[in-house]
Amino acid sequence: MQNLTFTKRPIFFLLFFATLIAVFSACQKETLTETPQTTSNIVSDRSNGTIVDIAVSNPDFSTLVAAVVKTGLVEFLSRSNLNATVFAPTNAAFATLPSPFNNAQNIGGITDPQQIKTLGQILRYHVSPGAKTAAQLPNGSYKTYKTSAIPNDNLIYVGRSVANDVYINGVSKVVAANVQADNGIIHVIDKVLFFPTQDVAQIAIKNGNFTALVAALQKTGLTNVFMSPNTNVTVFAPTDVAFAALPAPLNSAAGIKSITDPATINTLRNVLLYHVVGGRVFSVDLREGISVPTLLPAKNVNISLTGGATVKGVGNNTASKIVLTDLLARNGAIHVIDQVLLP
Repeated sequence: MQNLTFTKRPIFFLLFFATLIAVFSACQKETLTETPQTTSNIVSDRSNGTIVDIAVSNPDFSTLVAAVVKTGLVEFLSRSNLNATVFAPTNAAFATLPSPFNNAQNIGGITDPQQIKTLGQILRYHVSPGAKTAAQLPNGSYKTYKTSAIPNDNLIYVGRSVANDVYINGVSKVVAANVQADNGIIHVIDKVLFFPTQDVAQIAIKNGNFTALVAALQKTGLTNVFMSPNTNVTVFAPTDVAFAALPAPLNSAAGIKSITDPATINTLRNVLLYHVVGGRVFSVDLREGISVPTLLPAKNVNISLTGGATVKGVGNNTASKIVLTDLLARNGAIHVIDQVLLP
C-alpha cells in the first residue's frame, strides 16, 4: 500500500506537530516536507564495526553522528554488549526538522542543556533492546531506551503496508533494513521519530479544531477514558466543521454543552464510541474494504482506500475523508475526519 496523502494538512499543522512543538518549544515552527531518500550507499555499507563505527563511516548519517556526540551517547552506542536495534534517520530525515536540529553543524552548536537533554531522549527513542532483523519485528509495540517519564511514552510501534514495507509509528518508513553491526542491527528510516507527550484527550483539548468533540466528551463523561494511561485506542476524530453539519444542538460546542435530555446524551455517547477502535491502528494498517469493529457493541465502520482513505458509518450516506493520519498519543492514535460517523 502506498503512503496515504491528504489535501487538508495545513489546517491541522499545529495538531500534527504537537509532539514536535512540545519537545522543541524554543524552535521556530516550519512546515516539514518529505525529501526523497537515496539508500544505495547505505544498503551497500555493511562493514564490520559497532553501530557508531558504521554511522561515522557513512556520510548519510553525519547529522545523526553529530546528535550522538552532542548528547554524549557515543559510549552507549559503542558498547560491545549493547545488542540493540537502531532505527537510524538519514541526513534528509533530519533536514526536515526546524533549526537547530536540521543538520550536523547546527546540532554541534547547541548549548541549551534542556535541548541537549531532550535530543538525547529522542535518540534513545530510536534504540530498542535486542538486535532484530526486519523479519524479526512483527507488527506491535516495542520498548526503547528512552527514559519513561509517563506510561507508554517509550514505546514505538511497527506496522506493515500492503507492499510489506515496514513503518514505525505509522509515519517513518524503513528505507534500508538489516545493516549488521558488531553490537546490533541498523534499520534506516526516512523520518525522525518523536515520542508522544500527550494523551488523546489532551491533543483534542489543546487544538482549536475540536471544540465540539471535546464538549461531547465532557457531556457524555468520556473525557477521563481518553485521558487514562490504560486506554489503548484509535480515534477517528471529527472536526468542528464535521459537527457543524449535524442538526442542533449537536452542531456546535455551545449546543452540546446545553443538552440536558438524558436520551440525547446517551445517543451522543454512542456516537462517540462509534468513532473509537480498540488498539492502535495506523494508516499503514488500513486495507481496502475492511470492516472494523468499534467500541459501540456490534457496530463496525468500513474502510476504503480507493481515491483516498475514507471511513464510513452504516448510518452515513457518504464516507468521511480521513484528512490527517497517525497522530500518536500516549494512549492511542488519532486520525482526523471531515464527517461525523453515524451508527
